[in-house]
Amino acid sequence: MNNTDKYFELLRFCLDKEKPVPECIKDIKWHELLEFAIKQTIVGIFVPVVLKEDKRMTLESYRGNKPSDEDVMEWVFEAHRLRKYSKMAFERTTKASEWFLENGFRNCILKGQGNALMYPDPMLRATGDIDIWCEGGREKVLAFTTKYYNSHSTRLHVDFPMFRDIDVEVHFRPSSMINPFSNKKLWKYFEQVADKQFGNEISSADGKYKFFVPTNEFNVFYQLDHVFRHLMIGGIGMRQIIDYFYLLRKRYNDGVSPEANAELLSTLKKFHLLKFAKAMMYIMKDVLGLDEKYLYVEPDEKEGKYLLEEINYGGNFGKFETRLDELKGVKGNFKRFLIREKFNLRLLSHYPSETIWRPFKHMKRHFFHDDEDED
Repeated sequence: MNNTDKYFELLRFCLDKEKPVPECIKDIKWHELLEFAIKQTIVGIFVPVVLKEDKRMTLESYRGNKPSDEDVMEWVFEAHRLRKYSKMAFERTTKASEWFLENGFRNCILKGQGNALMYPDPMLRATGDIDIWCEGGREKVLAFTTKYYNSHSTRLHVDFPMFRDIDVEVHFRPSSMINPFSNKKLWKYFEQVADKQFGNEISSADGKYKFFVPTNEFNVFYQLDHVFRHLMIGGIGMRQIIDYFYLLRKRYNDGVSPEANAELLSTLKKFHLLKFAKAMMYIMKDVLGLDEKYLYVEPDEKEGKYLLEEINYGGNFGKFETRLDELKGVKGNFKRFLIREKFNLRLLSHYPSETIWRPFKHMKRHFFHDDEDED
């Protein structure tokens, strides 16, 4: 068993509070585990085990491999940083949602703190920026936001720097696809289901933070598409995968009908996402240990293992990708374009519907300077 296998075995233990302490814990190198967790943006998942906050962890549980004082201080620092930033993010998310609502825009929070509330300890989910989907469409939202800031906008969102300590993206649409025909259908789908997404209010357990989030049925499709999109345009880490893990549990526990599953499968086929969904189900069940009752489609082992390789290579949003190191020092847009598109061809046999359109999209952006085509 290599180090990565051990980390995933420990990860399964962290995600399932009924599991016994695994044997691999006696071989864990705590600083290297921290490096892995930072790469995948999942430090908070391991914190209760490393810092003995998990009730299953006793001195004997560590099998003679208790973290050193230096290890503990590293993890304490990261846990403190996570909790401090998460508290701020919850405060800003609540304020942003309220402010846009007061100004006539029904809204919902995409991913972010909405996902955090599905975690056992919401303060230990790594936080990014605030993505808020506002009702009204691009022209209406831009007409309003430009009264305050003349910010960069894309076909999906506008940057809205309403806070100093966290970025805010105001979305006209939640997501996009590279294939222009699929993308057109996707945006039409968003228009059809938008109304239901702006009235689903949730709050933290203590009632301090309240905002709106999408419904479970929208989220289970949208967040799958979000993971897929980032795989296609850069890379994906385990944080988004674990978000989906908790989403599937919440969806099942809140109640899901056979009709809802049938509708979901139909939607996935429509957008050529069924193969990717099966890969995700493999990771959910075989890698993270999620009970099959939470799955909505049969896992695909071959595609799942390929997806896991991509996750391990690139880390969070592909920030740790090394397979494109040859780009360093390369000058000239055209040569860089060729190197990147050659690399992207690795996805062609897995997801041809999107991959074949990537060169055309990037030519539009890089050679015709079409910023609005960014995501």
